[in-house]
Amino acid sequence: MYPDMDKTFNRFGRLSQDELNVIHTKVQPLKLKKNQYFVKEGQIANYMAFIRSGYLRIYFNHEGEESTRDIPSVNSFSTAFASFITKSPSFEVVRAITDVELLLIHRNDLNELYQTFPMLQSIGRKIMEGMFVRLQKRMYSLLTENAETRYRNLLRDKPDFIQNIPLQFIASYLGVTSQSLSRLRRNIFN
Repeated sequence: MYPDMDKTFNRFGRLSQDELNVIHTKVQPLKLKKNQYFVKEGQIANYMAFIRSGYLRIYFNHEGEESTRDIPSVNSFSTAFASFITKSPSFEVVRAITDVELLLIHRNDLNELYQTFPMLQSIGRKIMEGMFVRLQKRMYSLLTENAETRYRNLLRDKPDFIQNIPLQFIASYLGVTSQSLSRLRRNIFN
């Protein structure tokens, strides 16, 4: 029913078809149009999303400026994690950059499935560990690499971003202004 999600789970551990079928009963599809919100600032994030297609942007507002924390990829999981875990109002916004197809699972259902299927709990932990490592590497990059290096790495590692994501969001993701990104692009491609 959801082979893309099943394949992602099975990269981290093996679930039987019966286990996957039970998980599928707890999942609900959601389509968001470009610019629609998945989680608004101040809202409690009750759902984890698996991204089947499209792009979400996770950002926060600080003194009138939007700062992009992440642009998760297709076949990954996303939400406003601090809110999802603590059940507190989100300081982040999760919004569709493009039309997006998601598979949602409610926090309570996910926790129930973790209790029922220890392998799913192990898979969930491994997925979260991978996300944490990716976030740590991103923070390291923002703190230690110059903007040109970060942009070149993005071109190498995520060429789909350049084709599908508006430049102002790429600039925010890289921690630079749109004007700085334009100069970088000019220097690199000339």
